[in-house]
Amino acid sequence: MNGRTPSVRAPLDVSQVFSYGVLLVGAMTSLLPFVFMVLSGFKDSSELQRIPPTFLPEQWTLDNFTWAWDTLRFPRLFANSILITTIITLSVIYTSGLLGYVLEKIEFPGRRILFFAIISTMFVPQQIAMVVLWDFFNSLKLLNTHIALIMPFLYSGFGIFLMKQAMHTIPDELLDAARIDGASEIGIFHRIVIPNMWPSLAALAIFTFMFNYDSFFWPLIVLQDYDLYTVPLGLAFFQGQYFNDLGRALAGTTLAVIPTLVVFLVLQRRIIQGFTLSGMKG
Repeated sequence: MNGRTPSVRAPLDVSQVFSYGVLLVGAMTSLLPFVFMVLSGFKDSSELQRIPPTFLPEQWTLDNFTWAWDTLRFPRLFANSILITTIITLSVIYTSGLLGYVLEKIEFPGRRILFFAIISTMFVPQQIAMVVLWDFFNSLKLLNTHIALIMPFLYSGFGIFLMKQAMHTIPDELLDAARIDGASEIGIFHRIVIPNMWPSLAALAIFTFMFNYDSFFWPLIVLQDYDLYTVPLGLAFFQGQYFNDLGRALAGTTLAVIPTLVVFLVLQRRIIQGFTLSGMKG
């Protein structure tokens, strides 16, 4: 006898195996069109027209990607989109965090009315808002500028609501202790609130970045010069000019999703954690 306790295998949980199986099938179903799009960008036109279609390219080629990169001037499109989206995202996460803190942790007259007024902006139809915004920027002679793309989205009613809910996870006792030590409210926000809110802020940053990076309708109304175009507008211009060239269209679409994919992969761990914390009650 070696004195070791014989290991006992846990019984197989059929429901758990079934759940994992369903999730795996769902993930594969969701990823398959994306993978097929990426692989099709490496095929030549003759292979793309083949029936039945091939999944893996028989002869790999970068011609579609190099053509799309040079012809559509993707560096310029990327620079425009990333600049605009980054400014909006940074502004949204800061203003949402600050206003969420003020509305949840600081008592002042009219706090509930102000909160409901902010939330009510989420229910205004986008088309109506764009008519007013277009007239406003036209009166300021700011149409066909990036300023008109950035200014209307520097704050988010959804972001404020999300951050206000996430503030429930920060104990009031911690904030009161900082106030007793003489910290100002803005100092408490920067030194205590923000470090404890990174999961929720990262989740908000992901969705804000993706939403504004993919924005199409408002930039289409505002912009006229190709040098100011964002990636979605560049792709729309491409499809209008070369709609019959499937390989180049798929290559251009693949290039377009790279920034959002990178942002998601970098911050993906924070998404579930952030929304879980935002739903917790204090």
